[in-house]
Amino acid sequence: MTLVNRTWGIVPLLILLLIMFSCTGSSEGKLIGTWKGSDYLFLKTSGEDVVVTINGGLTQHLSSKLILSEDGTYQKLVGEYDNGKGTWELKGNQLITKGVLGDEIYKLLKVTDKELVLTEDIALDTPKGKLSGKITLSYSR
Repeated sequence: MTLVNRTWGIVPLLILLLIMFSCTGSSEGKLIGTWKGSDYLFLKTSGEDVVVTINGGLTQHLSSKLILSEDGTYQKLVGEYDNGKGTWELKGNQLITKGVLGDEIYKLLKVTDKELVLTEDIALDTPKGKLSGKITLSYSR
């Protein structure tokens, strides 16, 4: 086998690796920036209906911002108020935020230049008991 034949065997492998690495980085690059809450959906899996809690979550989300910085830090704002900050990372289809109150793991459903959709399993203690479900958070910029 000549050097030319070996080189042509390696070239497709190098192209494949380049495509894989560029696709992996593209989602992370699209995440960086300021996102404004645009839609909110809560699907209850257990517990009492607590309309005030669910509607309050919608109101908060629509006035929220999620800021994901290139240096791996994040900040959540509700209106002008700080609602958390720390570090973030993307692992596969999971956006993981690490802050003072612990880790939050979101499943990344969609990310484009203008739209971000995340889902998260939640459990809340309410005056009527524990409320569990899945929240889908939509953001735009």
